Amino acid sequence: MGNFDFKNKNVVILIKDTLLGGAERQALGVAKYLKENYNAQIEVVSIYSNDYNQDFYDFLNEAGLQKVHFFGPPSLAVTNTLSIRNLKKAIRASLYLQKISSEIKKMRPDIIIPYMNGPSKIAALIYRKTGAKYTFWHQLGLENYFRDWFEKRAVEFSPLFIANAENGLEVFREYYQVPENKLHVLPQYVAIQRENLAALKIKEEFSIDENAVVIGMIAHYRLEKYQELLLNAFLSLNRKTNVHLILLGNKSNSTESAEKYKNLEKIVCESGLQNKVSLLSEVSIHKILNILDIGVLVSQIEGTPNVVMEYMTYGLPVVATHHDGCKGLLGDSTFLIPNDEKILSAKLIELVNSKEKRMEEGNRNLKRIEYFSPENYFAKLTQILNKSRS
Repeated sequence: MGNFDFKNKNVVILIKDTLLGGAERQALGVAKYLKENYNAQIEVVSIYSNDYNQDFYDFLNEAGLQKVHFFGPPSLAVTNTLSIRNLKKAIRASLYLQKISSEIKKMRPDIIIPYMNGPSKIAALIYRKTGAKYTFWHQLGLENYFRDWFEKRAVEFSPLFIANAENGLEVFREYYQVPENKLHVLPQYVAIQRENLAALKIKEEFSIDENAVVIGMIAHYRLEKYQELLLNAFLSLNRKTNVHLILLGNKSNSTESAEKYKNLEKIVCESGLQNKVSLLSEVSIHKILNILDIGVLVSQIEGTPNVVMEYMTYGLPVVATHHDGCKGLLGDSTFLIPNDEKILSAKLIELVNSKEKRMEEGNRNLKRIEYFSPENYFAKLTQILNKSRS
């Protein structure tokens, strides 16, 4: 039987890159918790890039960490076809895996915790060579599967698979035919702590009427996030209603993000609602969470979304697309909806028109989020790791 626990362990955390998305917030939140509660020694390794933005750097420091290791980007997509080009790619991939395993071995890891598929693929391929006894495939949200030679090998080597929502296991169950005893669902815990700030002062900063009902969506400006759907639903609300919409993301994350931000800006300007819509980038989420009355997340696909957990932590009513991960958080809420503009608009009107309903839903969510605590998360993760070694 296994008897692993995190106390005094050396933990290497693999992340995709150094932009502060949901997975990175989870990773650094885990680093902080393990340092403070288990006296764990933490090293963070970025797989694809080392270009810090300020949000990431601030969160890194908050976790009590000063640096992220980076050993160059991998190139692991190798097909099964026989060709000189493919052979060269396989050689480059093998050299990269040899290099990163050698560098991580110096950290003397007891466990490697990856975040997202790329880091999971690498962790599965190298963990035994580094001396680590534990790792797992960590599937989160919307990710690509290459189904190439290295990925197939990584799936074979991975001792277990943890997804934060049931839909994250489908490809392993159906395509890779991984045995059920290796498949686990474990939603993450809330990576932030609530900060109570002066709401009226923040509203004044962003020129928002102090009596307005504020609707907000905090999400990356990416194609799979449906800010346009929310914006169109908001535009259909009675213009005499005292409401305000906030969209918050980071327009500097990529060319795609910048382009989407410009498109949203154009819609707002053409609608003449600049005074009723705040399109924000690189603003503290705590500021915005303190002034929201309704939290929204509409999107193509999710795992267990961090932002819904954050809305719940702040006692907000939540309107969200009925993804598996959202259902796991919000239970039988009547505010889980399909991505339909009319339905979204109707749900917003229902909440805007009733302060009592907002309070009822917010209190319900505040109670439900108590289950998603770090104590529960690490107890279950430890149980899964020990079970995999028994």
